[in-house]
Amino acid sequence: MKTRDILAISALSGVGPVAIHKMLESGAADLADLRTLPPRIANSLANASERNAAFEYADKQFDWAESHGVTIISRADRLYPSLLAKHPDAPAILFAKGSLDALTLPSIGIIGTREPTAHGKIATKRMTAAFVKEGFGVVSGLALGCDAIAHEECVTLDAPGVAVLAHGLQTVAPKRNAKLADALLAAGGLLVSEFAFGVEPQPRLFVQRDKTQALLSQAIVMMQSDLKGGSLHASRAALKYGRILIVPYPTTSDISNNEPKIQANLALADGPSEEKLELLGCSREDLARLMIVRGRDDYPDMFGKMRSSIEPSQTRLL
Repeated sequence: MKTRDILAISALSGVGPVAIHKMLESGAADLADLRTLPPRIANSLANASERNAAFEYADKQFDWAESHGVTIISRADRLYPSLLAKHPDAPAILFAKGSLDALTLPSIGIIGTREPTAHGKIATKRMTAAFVKEGFGVVSGLALGCDAIAHEECVTLDAPGVAVLAHGLQTVAPKRNAKLADALLAAGGLLVSEFAFGVEPQPRLFVQRDKTQALLSQAIVMMQSDLKGGSLHASRAALKYGRILIVPYPTTSDISNNEPKIQANLALADGPSEEKLELLGCSREDLARLMIVRGRDDYPDMFGKMRSSIEPSQTRLL
């Protein structure tokens, strides 16, 4: 089945990533024979108006992508990231602009508050540089604060980074990071979204984006967060999908200042198990993949765990 077909099917009412995953896993899906398709999909395609509207939508998206230098990737495409492929609820379609080689690198997601402390800014730069030096690609969300700092460090080091966006690629949100997005592309990076052209930023889409961001990463580093920060969405998703969650320990000065943006870090490092479970919404078994990094002495262990998580199917290994 072609990517254009999958894009059209994804536009049908009530058809989500899980349904598409099951359809492709069956190995018998054939648009020419509706009997080989799941009933919901077959019934929608049997309706001429629904079918025509779905394929018209797909054609328009491909026309837009071609005119804007965007590649549309589906689960049926060899370019579809291996880290996503085994998860049924991963996006069936990705829109990507830039170097697709960035998707083949072992990857680390670096995220955090939009308002990091002074040390949080320094630590984000250092952590990004350390992972780049070890050969990892950096995944983040192009948000203000820790995300932008991670992307900026990639640009400074001329290293490929992946920005996962919560809207169509017709725009960049926030607007003030539009130049950063261009610089990321110039450094061999990639802008990627599961949302089609024309989809504008909405709060609920950022939560969905955070899930995809976690899926695209071997591990998530939550640099700094308060107890209700948006960074916790990606942190929870990381554990849900079997990833490592790395949490840097706050500095003595940030602790003594009782900085609000480190409270989640403190809770995950020093709090009782019950507090950690409530904050992360995970099982006790998942906590085994929570790693607290208290300083550079922990880096060898951190990199060792990262290397052990690299999938054989990735094309560029450490």
